[in-house]
Amino acid sequence: MTRARELERAAVNGPRAASVALALLLAGSGWLWAAHGPRQATLFLVGAGCGLVLYQSAFGFTSAFRVFVTSGDGRGIRAQMLMLAVATLLFAPMLAAEEALGRPVQGAVGVADASVVAGAFLFAIGMQLGGG
Repeated sequence: MTRARELERAAVNGPRAASVALALLLAGSGWLWAAHGPRQATLFLVGAGCGLVLYQSAFGFTSAFRVFVTSGDGRGIRAQMLMLAVATLLFAPMLAAEEALGRPVQGAVGVADASVVAGAFLFAIGMQLGGG
């Protein structure tokens, strides 16, 4: 297939795929709203938005390690370590005090059941589709 034909097909299929994705996001959000309330529906849309931003920015943890192994460039790994250090410095005191901004805070602990396995499977599919 020629490059021009590929670009033409992408121009036709891109908006169609975006429309299907938007419809699925809205349907999922509507179901969550009805079944679990507006908070879960909003969190679902925020998560989808964050995923879209990370996908479009080509951000990925594995790419930093891949670049380090293939070319010896450790800037991505150093950036990730800095991010983890800052997150620890910000959140550890809140978790220790069990309060942040006047609200109770605790670590999230849950059971690894079928929903976790299903979520991990969907995450892996998304990572493969996103090139991660």
